[in-house]
Amino acid sequence: MSLENPRRLYPAFILLGAAVCILVAAAYYRDEFRQWKDIQRQFIREEMRRASTPQQRLLARNIPVQIRQVVLPELRRVDRCTTCHMAVEDPSYGGFPQPLAYHPLHDQHPFERFGCTVCHRGQGHATTTADAHGHVPYWDQPMLPLRYIQASCGQCHEAADNPAAPELARGEQVFESNGCRGCHKLGGVGGVIGPELDRVGGRRSADWLMAHFRSPASVTPDSAMPPQKFSQADLEAITLFMLSQTGASMTGFYTSMKVVPSAAQGRHLFQQKGCIGCHSLGGKGGSIGPALDDVGMRRAPEWIMRHFRDPQSVTPGSVMPKFGFNESEVLALTEFLLHLRDQNLALSLPSLMSPVERGKEIFRKFGCAGCHGQDGKGGVPNPNAKTGEQVPALLHVADGYTREELVKFITMGRHQVDALDAKRPAPPLYMPAWGAVIEPAEMADLASYIFSLKPKGDDLGF
Repeated sequence: MSLENPRRLYPAFILLGAAVCILVAAAYYRDEFRQWKDIQRQFIREEMRRASTPQQRLLARNIPVQIRQVVLPELRRVDRCTTCHMAVEDPSYGGFPQPLAYHPLHDQHPFERFGCTVCHRGQGHATTTADAHGHVPYWDQPMLPLRYIQASCGQCHEAADNPAAPELARGEQVFESNGCRGCHKLGGVGGVIGPELDRVGGRRSADWLMAHFRSPASVTPDSAMPPQKFSQADLEAITLFMLSQTGASMTGFYTSMKVVPSAAQGRHLFQQKGCIGCHSLGGKGGSIGPALDDVGMRRAPEWIMRHFRDPQSVTPGSVMPKFGFNESEVLALTEFLLHLRDQNLALSLPSLMSPVERGKEIFRKFGCAGCHGQDGKGGVPNPNAKTGEQVPALLHVADGYTREELVKFITMGRHQVDALDAKRPAPPLYMPAWGAVIEPAEMADLASYIFSLKPKGDDLGF
């Protein structure tokens, strides 16, 4: 290129310089007027308007405009939500529109310990509304609608043992009472006909789940799952319960909160740890340790709690092992023992129930109603099955099987159901093999329950 007349390039240099200046100005403007900065300036103006003294006004004016974040190493999260939601801890902002609104009850879940996304979900690193709320491509954890916020409680608390989340408890009850475990595995327990549900809440939206419950085949073609005839309230509750199944791994402090201290949860722990093997209640149980019927009258709550923490420290020579209960579990077990008499909570312990009663619990626990219907009365569709295109009822099993034969059938299962028409697709529902899942003693109790379903008077020809 000839440089004999460099003045010919001046216009190009001027245009290039102007373009650089425009880009620098645009970058400054874009950075200076980011959405989160506008919100923080709005907060500062509101604080200045509220100031009643020169000192308060000066403090408000000097609030820095900057990114705010909560770092949670144990949860492997960084939440920047308080960059915009600056008034979450100030009750005087109650009733303010978002994002400058107060967060009620935040003292139960302090932000420095929980952040925001562990409960509300969304994208914690983001600093714009759309990105932070997670309604963007390639982000599968958008914010939960407030009507489903109780789903998050299931990450740290037992679903059935949190008074602050009644809809979560109801959802679990709907799931269990409708026999969903008969086809789906959850927490390692259940059938194999349908997919596992441990992470379904992190993969599916509320709308998808509700549509699937109403008409599974319309959402998942060729699904063997029959339409669920839930009431609207039950549909909302079980959807919420499914949303709580995210597979999130909680450790340390958060795991210790799994048990909300209550007499009912104490009963569950008493059963789970096999305490009835050494101690008796109502005249039933072991005799290695003392009977516990009146322990709440004989011992102070503080003594009972110390004993659960370290039996040897209060009863030297005790053979009771040190279970390593956390404080929530200690409180729950103590509540159980203190309320044995006035709440009669011991009567529902499996060790004190009849084989038929225990079998009914096993029938519920493993979701048998999902295929065989409530109380084994049948009615669940199984297209092209010879048994009336339904899964057979269990009311007359006692007429065709001995107990040993029934236990063997449940143990081995039956993976092929006779088809009504060989030209049509095979029946989608079948009997899984439960032998590797249900313990022999549980199997015997389950057989007792199924035999008990035979209508009374059948043997008399009525």
